[in-house]
Amino acid sequence: MEIKNGKLIVYDVKEDYRNYLRKFDEKVSLKFNRRFYGILVTENNIDYCIPFTCRVKRRNEKITIDIKHKNKIIAQLLINNMIPVSDKVINIVDVNNDKQKEFLNDEIIYLRNKQIINEILCKTSNVLKILKNKNHFDYEFFKNICCDYETLEKIYKEY
Repeated sequence: MEIKNGKLIVYDVKEDYRNYLRKFDEKVSLKFNRRFYGILVTENNIDYCIPFTCRVKRRNEKITIDIKHKNKIIAQLLINNMIPVSDKVINIVDVNNDKQKEFLNDEIIYLRNKQIINEILCKTSNVLKILKNKNHFDYEFFKNICCDYETLEKIYKEY
C-alpha cells in the first residue's frame, strides 16, 4: 500500500462513475449535491479514493482517520467508503482556486505528516486484508460497513 505516485493530492470522483458503482454495491456513497473528493492510495496496481467528510462524528477508529487543525477535528477520511478508481473518472482538485481553499489546505497540511500517512496506509491495508479473511474477528463488522471491494475491483475498469 502506498500513496498514489508518492504525492498527497486531492481528487474529485465523477458522479456518473459513483452512480455506476452503486448499481453493484449499495454502500457506495453518492454524496448527493456534494463533492466526492479524497486522496488516492494504491495497492496491487489498483488506485482507491478515500473520501473526506466534513460531517465529523464519532466513528470507528479502525476505518477512520481524523483530520485536525489546532487540535480540533475538522474533517475525517472514511476508509470504509473508499472506492477503486481509474484516471478517467477522477480530476485533480485545484486547491489554490477552490472555494474551500483554506479548509482543503488545512486538511492537506495535516495529512502530509509522515506519521499520519503511515496511519492511513496501515489502516487501509488492514481493511483490505481483513475483508479477504472470513475467519478474522472483524470480518463481519467490516463486511457490513465497508464497500464490497471484491466486487468493485472486478467491475470498475468496465466503466
